[in-house]
Amino acid sequence: MTLSLAALASDSEALRLNKLGADLLYRGDYDRALETFERSRLLHHQLGEFRFEAERWVNIGAIHFYRGRYLEAWTVYESASTLAFAHAAEPWSASVLELVEVNRAALLQKLGRDQDALDLYARLRRSGALPDQTERAQMLSNLGALYRRLGDPYKALESEQAALDIFRRLGNLDGRLGAMKNMAIARAIDFGDLRAAARLFTEVLSIAGAASNRREVMQARLYLGETLFRAGDRAGADREWTQALLLAQALQAPEEQWKALYGLGRARRSYDHFRQAAQVIESSRAGFGLSPLGGGFLAGKRDVYDALIDGAPDAGARLDWLERSRGHGGVTSDRLRALLPPDAALLVYWLGPARSAVLCITRAGTNWIELPKGVWLPDLPLPPKLIVVPDGSLAEVAFDALPLPGAHHLVERHLTWQLPSAAYLRAPDLPKPRRWPWQMQLLGVGDPQVRALLRGDENWTRLPRAAAELEAAARLLPGRSDLFTGSQAGKDRLQAAPAYPLLHLATHAAADYDNPARSRILFAGPQYLFLRDVAALNLHGVELVTLSACQTEAGGPARGDAPLSLGRAFLQAGAGAVVGTLWAVRDQAAATLMRHFYRELSGGETPAAALRTAKLAMIRQGAPSKDWAAFVLSGAGGEPLTPYYSWSFLLATASAFLAAIAISAGIRRRLLTRAGSPSLRPSQAPPRRPSPE
Repeated sequence: MTLSLAALASDSEALRLNKLGADLLYRGDYDRALETFERSRLLHHQLGEFRFEAERWVNIGAIHFYRGRYLEAWTVYESASTLAFAHAAEPWSASVLELVEVNRAALLQKLGRDQDALDLYARLRRSGALPDQTERAQMLSNLGALYRRLGDPYKALESEQAALDIFRRLGNLDGRLGAMKNMAIARAIDFGDLRAAARLFTEVLSIAGAASNRREVMQARLYLGETLFRAGDRAGADREWTQALLLAQALQAPEEQWKALYGLGRARRSYDHFRQAAQVIESSRAGFGLSPLGGGFLAGKRDVYDALIDGAPDAGARLDWLERSRGHGGVTSDRLRALLPPDAALLVYWLGPARSAVLCITRAGTNWIELPKGVWLPDLPLPPKLIVVPDGSLAEVAFDALPLPGAHHLVERHLTWQLPSAAYLRAPDLPKPRRWPWQMQLLGVGDPQVRALLRGDENWTRLPRAAAELEAAARLLPGRSDLFTGSQAGKDRLQAAPAYPLLHLATHAAADYDNPARSRILFAGPQYLFLRDVAALNLHGVELVTLSACQTEAGGPARGDAPLSLGRAFLQAGAGAVVGTLWAVRDQAAATLMRHFYRELSGGETPAAALRTAKLAMIRQGAPSKDWAAFVLSGAGGEPLTPYYSWSFLLATASAFLAAIAISAGIRRRLLTRAGSPSLRPSQAPPRRPSPE
């Protein structure tokens, strides 16, 4: 394409603006950098230079990234990607898409979605992409930070060293500073080599200061403060964190602000600094709105909330910070007590860094009880119903199987169900009107034709008892059931779920502990329903989801605001209650328990009571705990489901009605007969004459 002199001048100006924007970006002058990049992008757009326009979008995204505006950054990266896809035939399109993917991966890291980021980096490396050495070095440096967070500091140092070598060869000062800083972090935090780390951070500070790179100065001071604190130098740590906070506020960098405030809280033993750190975190999280991109944002920030919970003045404040650590504010113990049934206790657990405790909330009051190591039930009289809000690894504990004095298991004394958060406790619904037996009640999908695509799923086979399990549930329930098995058991069936109060899935499932978003349920096709897909479902109106599949309540420690199990994702999609499993259960055992469960549901029991009765039946039959303890109920377990008239009831009622009509008709006939007997008839005899007497 030949450009006119005016166009050439515009092109030159656009490139000059981009260079100026990059200089402003690295100096931390984000407002001017954003304005400059936007002017450069508009000039490239007017000239039809779409490659450069897409690259400017990426630069603009970097500014949003550094300022903690993660949703805006993701949106801008989408704009760059869309532009590159629109010109897929151009030779530059692939390289721009690779640049976007590297930046997306870094953003996913920042949001705590480490495995998603790792998968993205692995895909880029397998494809042989990133011929640009700067981009390759940046990916290696980002990977180093990711490896360290995933618990592999040796691999982290190796990756950072490789990145540092490339940056040095290219003369890329900013990249070199970043790699050196990451290496120092690993030495300080993972290897405990505090002297070597302090020397590296001091070197980074000197180089970054000379280059006027305020962002790297801020980060170096932040982590030098951590190094000094670990070395016992509180005053030195306080000095570095104070300087880091001032820079973070000047640069409007919320990530570094809350980290500096958290550090100052530790150095000064200041509860107020912890509170300020939480305010910065929650302000950043609010920027996500309802976007699923924000799910899990709080998971990597739990240390701040643990400090607030540990130092809270009373049980009410502890409850508030516990709930805020899960993404729910405004939950008070007074409100929870008012919602609790009189015969129930809400057990809200906290697993702190050094100790554990439980908030025991009843109608009578709220108690904060510290727990001995390995003990999960408070040492006080408990009411018949226990509503459990687990924390961390307690999400993997089968509470019903906990031993009790004088009883084999907790389930033999107490009725239990779980909530992801105390905020899920709600007032009981008004009594639901009874429905007719020809109305929809159960949607069942199961025993799909199996053809797995993902590694680890190849050994999945047909489930011979799954179809029978669905049929047994349908026979026991009074309402109408629609069942789909074999080739008909596709995940598209779930689109109709809101029309059914009950949803039952009897199929294969797998929990991915490394990347919960990849936890999945198998349908015919082969089709997978991933945890991240469940959020897109509309399950409002579904009162109970039964996931009769393996590991649907498993998925790693429950920390922060992200659903880490399939069962919890179904709750977030709008389901009232969910029955799931913590581990793999034998097909026959699952079918037996489900038969007991649905028999109790059909009799009007609440889901929690029905599941407990089913477990007790299994215990009486001598079943081992592994066959029944895996089943966990979450959500509104104490509420009765919509009642249905049964056909037998209607037939009995109709028979009684017809009998009543028949009896009434018989009585009427008899009454009419009796009423006719004294009536006079004309006499056939001649009239008698009056006697003269």
